Amino acid sequence: MKNKIGLIFLAVLVTAALASCKKNEDDTTKPSIYGLSIDNHPSYVGLGETVNFDLNLDNIYTSDNKDPGTLGIFWQVNTEKRDTTTRDALKINPTYSYTFTELGSYTIAAYLFTLNDSYYVASEKTTVQAIDPETALSYPKDMSMHTEILDGESYYVVNIGNLKWLAENLHVKSSGRNYQDCPVMATVFGKYYTWEEAQLACPDGWRLPTAQEFDNCLGTESGALMADATFLEKKMWTYWPQVVISNDKHFNALPVGYTDLAAVQGTTGLNEYAIWWTSDDEDGYGIYRYIYCEEPKVKAGRGSISSLALSVRCVKDI
Repeated sequence: MKNKIGLIFLAVLVTAALASCKKNEDDTTKPSIYGLSIDNHPSYVGLGETVNFDLNLDNIYTSDNKDPGTLGIFWQVNTEKRDTTTRDALKINPTYSYTFTELGSYTIAAYLFTLNDSYYVASEKTTVQAIDPETALSYPKDMSMHTEILDGESYYVVNIGNLKWLAENLHVKSSGRNYQDCPVMATVFGKYYTWEEAQLACPDGWRLPTAQEFDNCLGTESGALMADATFLEKKMWTYWPQVVISNDKHFNALPVGYTDLAAVQGTTGLNEYAIWWTSDDEDGYGIYRYIYCEEPKVKAGRGSISSLALSVRCVKDI
C-alpha cells in the first residue's frame, strides 16, 4: 500500500512540474513583428561607392495585431554593428548609408526591436558585392585585338572578315541599361539596348551589322565566338560536351543574358545566353543572333523592337 501511495504522489509531482514548465514557457513566449523589407539597391557596387539602404516599414504588422510602441533599429554589416537608433520607426522609414572600401561580399542586416523587449526582434538581410570592374571579368586576350577610344570609352577591337568589330559589348552612357541596374557593371557586361535604341547607339563612324554581315563574318559555330570567361572567379559558360569553346574568331562572346522590359524580373539568362541585335527588322520585329550554352550552332531570332533589350556589337568598314 505504501508503494502505491508513493507512486501516486510521484505522479502528482511530475504533473505539477510539467504544468509549471508549461506556465513558464507561456510566460516567456512573445509575439513577433513581420513585414520588414530593404528597398531596391544595387547588387554590385564599385570600391568607394556609398549606398543608401532604406528599411521599408510600410507593411509592418505584429502577430498579436497590437501596436508594438516605439521601436529601435540597429544595422549590421557582416555581423559587425554599425549604427543604432531609437525612434518611432513606424513614423519614419530609416535610411542607412554605407561606403564600400574593400572588395568582397557584404551582408547588410537591419534589426527592429521594441524598447520594452515585449516582442521578438525582427530582422531583414540583403547582400551586396563590391567589385573592381577592371578585374571582375577575366578571359584570355588575343594579340589580334587592340584598343580604341570611342565616345570617351576604351574598347577592344578586332578585324573579322571585311569588317572591324567591337570585341566586347557596347556600353555607351547615352542610352541602354545596366545589368541589374548596377552602374558599375556597364563596362563588365556591356549594356542592354532595345532594337530602337541600338539603331542610334553606335559611336560616330560605327554602325550595327546586318544579319548577313553577322553570318558571313562570324559563321555558325558558337564555340568559335565564346570567350572562356570567368566573372568573380566563376566560369560563365555552363559546360556542355557538344560545345567546344575556342574563341577562334576573337569575338569574346559572354553569356550576359537579356532584359525584357515588359517583365519584372530584370535581366535573365545569365550564364546561358549571349544575344546581339542586327540592323535588320521583319514584320515589325528586330532580328537578332544568339548563342545558347547547350547549342553548338549560332541561332537566329526576332523580338520586340521596344521592350526586348539585348547586347550590341558595332562594326566599321575597314
